[in-house]
Amino acid sequence: MTPRVTVLLPVFNRERFVDEAIESVINQDFADFELLIVDDGSTDRTPQILHEWTQRDPRIVVVTLPHNQGIPSALNAGLHHARSEYIARLDSDDIIMPVRLAAQTAVLDSEPGVVLVSSAYETMDSDGNYLGTWRGDEPHEIVTFLLNFYNIVGGGGQVMFRRSEVLAEGGYNCDYPSSEDYDLWVRLLRRGRILTLPLIGMKQRQHSAQSIVQYASVKRANWTGIMRASLTRYLGRAISDEEINALITVWRHDGAKGMAPIANRIMREAFARFCCEHSDQTLRTCARKRIARQWLEGSRILAKAGHRWEAMRYAVRAVFW
Repeated sequence: MTPRVTVLLPVFNRERFVDEAIESVINQDFADFELLIVDDGSTDRTPQILHEWTQRDPRIVVVTLPHNQGIPSALNAGLHHARSEYIARLDSDDIIMPVRLAAQTAVLDSEPGVVLVSSAYETMDSDGNYLGTWRGDEPHEIVTFLLNFYNIVGGGGQVMFRRSEVLAEGGYNCDYPSSEDYDLWVRLLRRGRILTLPLIGMKQRQHSAQSIVQYASVKRANWTGIMRASLTRYLGRAISDEEINALITVWRHDGAKGMAPIANRIMREAFARFCCEHSDQTLRTCARKRIARQWLEGSRILAKAGHRWEAMRYAVRAVFW
């Protein structure tokens, strides 16, 4: 029988963590799933660990790629092998929480206009020690607006989406390694709503070998391409490198000085467009508060680094927002 949900887990050389990731899926309260693991050419003990798990639980399916192709390609291979309409993502070094699959499935069952449902998640170090909690449960309209500047949905391992809609968008884009989730969220906005649940759906592990660290050198180029495409559609005009760099400074806190006026100008332009689309004062206030919070966070980081004048400029921007 076709399972209700496919948990899609790509893995490459994760012998230290993958066993715990698989166990967290098997211990779900929701049982009607297949765990589809795409082994992206692992050369350590990962294949042996995966084989042992397939002998223990028939719901586990392993697809082995002949050589390492990267996360987007591994995910696309998984999408084409999956049997379920709903795809729940998990990374091989993270842990899924017991209630997540049931809660996200219920949303997609009851709300046909929702194409993707995310959740809050905790971050932990390599030994599993708690580091913090990420939440992004703004309304869909705010998510749509903020995705022009930042991956407000968060990482890719805590979401569930409709497989048919992602395939209709061409799957994951291999041109954006380690930013493939951000690019996909932006494109999915053309097909339906994105909803984020307040429950903790995942524990994300932070360590030196995770993809966000391995691909740090190309991430800025990825963000530039994704943001430019999104803002060009939203504002209906060409977006300059200077504008993109200014926005990255404010939303990614790269420490560059003197970028606040440029970033503020384009955010004001985008907010004016947002107000034309949404007359609801509650939504407008929510968008302004989220942007003000970003300026305040930048002010705090700059002040901590000893850049008091720049920090003060950020704080002033927060007040005006």
